[in-house]
Amino acid sequence: MEYREIKQILQSCADLKGFDEGVIALLFWRGSEKTIKADSVIYSEETGLDDTFCLLLTGDLVVEKARRVVGQIGERQIFGEMAYFTPLHQRTATVRVHSPQATVLQIQLTRSELASPAFSSLKKQLGLQAWDRFVSSSQSRP
Repeated sequence: MEYREIKQILQSCADLKGFDEGVIALLFWRGSEKTIKADSVIYSEETGLDDTFCLLLTGDLVVEKARRVVGQIGERQIFGEMAYFTPLHQRTATVRVHSPQATVLQIQLTRSELASPAFSSLKKQLGLQAWDRFVSSSQSRP
């Protein structure tokens, strides 16, 4: 995928709406494009934070808890951010490629970088999204 396309996806991502060009540019330069095959695991439940989260560029992903599918992630969605906000900084679910392949922008940010003034608005927004996802998933369980 061309850099221009990735930047446009970042700019149009609903999860990143309202951020200034500076934050988007920092995420772009902290990201690395990865193409992943079907059934590959991107993040595993209960593993430690590796200082990354992702933006799904193409493909479809499933979210699993205790080996049971509990959700899906579609294109142009951020995922993997919840581990920054859990007390033990662990992954709360397994994310697996469901389509024949998926392309992600894996963004590398340490917790201290995310807490810096440059990323303060991003930290707040990602924290709110993580909370919303946690509440949604906990309410949908039997």
